[in-house]
Amino acid sequence: MDAIQEANDHRAGPYLLTPGEIRRSPLSVPSIKADSSDTAGLVTVCEGTLAPWEPGPPLHLHTRQDEALYVVEGTLLVQIGEDRHELTAGTFAWIPRDTPHTFANGADTAVRAINISVPGGLEGLFTEQGEYFAHLHGAPDLAELGRIGARYGGRMLGAPITAIGAPGQPPS
Repeated sequence: MDAIQEANDHRAGPYLLTPGEIRRSPLSVPSIKADSSDTAGLVTVCEGTLAPWEPGPPLHLHTRQDEALYVVEGTLLVQIGEDRHELTAGTFAWIPRDTPHTFANGADTAVRAINISVPGGLEGLFTEQGEYFAHLHGAPDLAELGRIGARYGGRMLGAPITAIGAPGQPPS
């Protein structure tokens, strides 16, 4: 049996998810729509939401996956390398592995985005982080987030970003 046939034999069958429905791992942040077990390791697809002005993860990179972000609604401030961009609804960003990146909600309305990771595997990171956040009292420990990320080929590089104009931020 060749590798392609073997991968096809281990994929989940077709399925549909209704709005707000997830595939598995209810504590995952972001919500998992398809993971490695669904796609024979080919891709992970997630949907995430950030509240108004909410920061995202610390500046980080992934050594095993390339990532794509597609903004469904709202304004997402994305830092890729040293450059920052405002992504509005309909905007797509490709982030190759080993590229430093982070993001934050860049407005006073919620943002919703789709994250696609290739190959699959980041669902383990998102699930473990979600479990950590669910039991957290106070601010997250960046060292602990770094340890969790390292188990999945991630590396923490710096602090989260905050959009200009966010409450508590100096005006531009």
